[in-house]
Amino acid sequence: MSSPTGGRAGGRPPTPTDPRPEPASFHDLRGSLSLGLVQVTEATALAAARLAGRGDADRVKAAGASAMLSALEELGFQGRVVLAPRGDRVLSHGSMVGPADAPLLDLGVYPVEGASVVARGLANAISVLVAVQPDSFPSLAAVWYVEKIVVGPAARGAIDLDDSLTDNLRRIAFARDARVSDLVVAVLDRPRHQEILEEVRAAGARVLMLEEGEIAGAVMAAAPGSGVDAMLGIGGLQETVIAAAAVRCLGGDVQARLWPRNDEERLLAGVDSERKYGVADLAPADLGVAVTGVTGGQLLKGVWFGATHAETHSLTMSTRRATVRQIITRHHRVGEPG
Repeated sequence: MSSPTGGRAGGRPPTPTDPRPEPASFHDLRGSLSLGLVQVTEATALAAARLAGRGDADRVKAAGASAMLSALEELGFQGRVVLAPRGDRVLSHGSMVGPADAPLLDLGVYPVEGASVVARGLANAISVLVAVQPDSFPSLAAVWYVEKIVVGPAARGAIDLDDSLTDNLRRIAFARDARVSDLVVAVLDRPRHQEILEEVRAAGARVLMLEEGEIAGAVMAAAPGSGVDAMLGIGGLQETVIAAAAVRCLGGDVQARLWPRNDEERLLAGVDSERKYGVADLAPADLGVAVTGVTGGQLLKGVWFGATHAETHSLTMSTRRATVRQIITRHHRVGEPG
């Protein structure tokens, strides 16, 4: 993954003179980092959910990114955006947020995963934020895609990209003390997944098709009670790294391998194109993650708006504290619909 470069329109670009305080551990930051992160994803989800079903995905993206930026500026740390949706002009790679004299953390941001889903009034859109110590995210070749399998804690160690999908599904089922026909496998609805879908169905597993949601699908696969046992397919590298942070907090497992699209990316990948990356390779040991539902789905309920308040449903996770918390928040006087 290439080093962050460039600034963001309307924001403060990094400069050589920016102070760089000695990095603090998460619990040394002002207040609770976990609570701070989830307050950011809540604010983002509230802004995006106001536009559910209105048919304008670009407006959803803009509203979510602006809300996340504003909320990040209020936290007691300085954040450097390392991972972000491609093409985001509000929170772009290398952007700096927060007070310049505060401790520095690296951020993986995804204001709204599934903006088109929100615009169409469909399920499983989420807002995600990951915080790690500076320079902790993995440095990987700048290719677009990876092939991957994601599972929950019960199937940890049972997956291997060198084996067939059928054999992987059999081991996942064995780890779960179940049959392959009992499994639910999440797969993004993409033409490139046609062969994968055929093999999964031939093995006897059930399929959950996702219009969007590489991160959401991976978290579903790792989270207990979601009804999803695995996610697999070919997806974005940055999304996979962000998802791996949540999967590590949940005790799940990931195996990923670079999937170069062309000769240029094969050259960039080099010998690493054959390497299999595990969850510990993709997610640092010390991290915090927050996820808030925008529209409801298997993972989290969506934002609910009432006459006097709104309600959000979130997960906040920390490897340092080894905790996963489900948070239901009432937001009073959230303003009038846009």
